[in-house]
Amino acid sequence: MRYIYYLLTLTLIIGCKPTTDKQVTYFGGQIINPKASHVLLLKDDEVIEKIELDNNSKFIKEFESFDEGLYTFKHANEFQYIYIEPTDSILVRLNTWDFDESLVFSGNGAAKNEYLINLFLQNVKEEKEMYSYFGLEENEFSSKLDSLIKVRNNLFADFKDNESELTSGFVNIANAAITYPIYRLKEIYPYYYKKAHKLDEFPKLSNTFYNYRKEVDINNTSLMPLYSYQNYIVSYLYNQTFQKVQDNNEDDDFVLHLMDITNDKVKIEDLKNTILQKIVIDDFLHSSSTCTINKKVYDKFKDFCSNTEVIEHVNNLVEDTQFIKQDFALPNFEVVNSNGRRFEIKDLIKNQNTVLYFWNINYMSSEYLYKRINYLEKKLPNIQFIGINISDDYNVTNEPYLKKLNISNQYTLPTNSMAHQFLTSNYPRTILINSKGIVTNGFILLNSKKLWGELIKLEKN
Repeated sequence: MRYIYYLLTLTLIIGCKPTTDKQVTYFGGQIINPKASHVLLLKDDEVIEKIELDNNSKFIKEFESFDEGLYTFKHANEFQYIYIEPTDSILVRLNTWDFDESLVFSGNGAAKNEYLINLFLQNVKEEKEMYSYFGLEENEFSSKLDSLIKVRNNLFADFKDNESELTSGFVNIANAAITYPIYRLKEIYPYYYKKAHKLDEFPKLSNTFYNYRKEVDINNTSLMPLYSYQNYIVSYLYNQTFQKVQDNNEDDDFVLHLMDITNDKVKIEDLKNTILQKIVIDDFLHSSSTCTINKKVYDKFKDFCSNTEVIEHVNNLVEDTQFIKQDFALPNFEVVNSNGRRFEIKDLIKNQNTVLYFWNINYMSSEYLYKRINYLEKKLPNIQFIGINISDDYNVTNEPYLKKLNISNQYTLPTNSMAHQFLTSNYPRTILINSKGIVTNGFILLNSKKLWGELIKLEKN
C-alpha cells in the first residue's frame, strides 16, 4: 500500500506541474534492504546524477531537457540498464538481496524497460545453458544459436505490435541486446570446443561460420553503453588474437598481440582505453603470486592509451604493489573498529599469522566476501583474517563493516592512516604476514588460484 501511495504521489506531482514548453522527465523508486545511501544514474559510465535515498529508502529526481538513450542506475556495487526518453516518469522497485530478479518498473516508459530486463535475465539463463553445447560440432552448435535468435526476434515482433511509438533508438538497442550475446557465443566457441575435446589447436571452421560479422560494427558509438556489445567486442578481439597466434605459429606474448589488435580494430577511444586498461590490469594481477609488471605490456599500454586518468590509475596500482616489500616488516598504520576506537595494526597482528584483506564494494560484493572469508577461516583456524574497508563511500554506506563475519576483525581507515600511501588505486589487495610481523606476500587477490598455496606456506611458518 505504501508503494501504491508513492506511485500516486508521483502521479500527483507530475499532474500538478504547470504546463510549459519544457519536457520534464522523472526517475525515482524504492530500494528494499539498501546497501548505500544513494542511487547513481550513469551515461556512458559517467555519473550524471547522485540521488539520495530518504528515510523510507525512496528517491525521486526531476530532469529537464533529458537526452533519450540507454542509461545505467547503480546502487552499491550492483547496476542495471534503464532506457529513458524525455517525458518518461519511471519508477523502479527492487530488493538488493535479489537485485536483478526483483526489479520492477512502473510509470510512463516502464514497458520498454520491463522488456529489456526480461531479455537480460533470459540472456543470462540461456548463456549458462549454452556452455554445455560447446562440445557440439559446428553445424549443430550454429543451429541451436539460430533457433535462439529466431525465438527472440519473434518475441520482439510481438512486443512491437503491442507497443506504439517505439523510437528508432530503442529498437536499435533492443536488436543489439538480442543478437550480440549470441554473436559472442560464436566468438568463444572455438576456444571452448578446443577445451571440451582437449585439442592442441582450435577447430577448423567453415567459411560461413562468421557470416554474422558482415552485420557487425565494432565502432558503433550508439551501442557502446550496452555491456553485451562491449563483451562481444572483447570476445571478438580475443578470438582474433588466438587465431593469429595459432595460424602464424608465433610464440610471442599473447597479451602484446591482443593489445596490438585492440589498438588496430577499436576506434572508439573510450572503449579502446577501457579494454586496454582491463588487459594490462588482468595481466598484472595474474602474473604471479606477488604481482610483477611486464614492462613490454606496460610500455605498449602507455603508448596506445589516450586517457591520462586511466594511465595514472594503472601507475598507482603498480606503485601500490611495490610499496609493501616481501620479506620485510609490515609498515605500521592505524585502523578504526566499529566502535570508533583506533588501533595500530602492529598490535593487532602481533605474534599471529595474519591475512589482511583490503576490500572495496565497487570491485567485489559483500556476499562474495562472506563466503570466501568464512570458508578460509574454517579451513585455516590458525590464521587470523582482518578485513579493512577501503571503499570511497564506506562512511555513508549502511555496511562499512562485514557484519556477517566477526565484527571484532573488521576495520576502516582514518583519513590520516599511513595505509593510504599504498592504496592510492583504491584496488582490493590481500597481504600475508607471518607471526614475526614479516610480509610473506605483499599483493595477492582473494580469488587468486595461487592464494591457497600461499596460505598453506603461511600456516606452516
